[in-house]
Amino acid sequence: MTPRSTEPKPDPERELAEARAEEARVEKAGATGDETPAENEKGPRPGASIPEIELDIARTREEFAATLDAIEDKLSVPAHARRLKASVKRRYADDPKPVVAAAAPGAAGLAAIVAGVVKAARR
Repeated sequence: MTPRSTEPKPDPERELAEARAEEARVEKAGATGDETPAENEKGPRPGASIPEIELDIARTREEFAATLDAIEDKLSVPAHARRLKASVKRRYADDPKPVVAAAAPGAAGLAAIVAGVVKAARR
């Protein structure tokens, strides 16, 4: 049996009240509340030098390239086939019985489909 958590359950009403109180303190201090950390802002940071801006552009370009690579990999049928092949090889190396047990009905189904297509083509 696992021990019960000693952390208190979250109270949404209390959290909302705390957030509103924080907003009130920020407004009272004269801030607009629209200020965000520099890393979440769009565009260059205020007072950033040209090398810093160029570095930000390079980082953004790298993040964009990584995102595009991930999307391309996710949509790539050959990549999925390679991963499936590697997975089957690993499973077969670990224990061939389940792989053979799954492949036998698959081969029989494929043979039935081919036979049906051949039969339909001869009509």
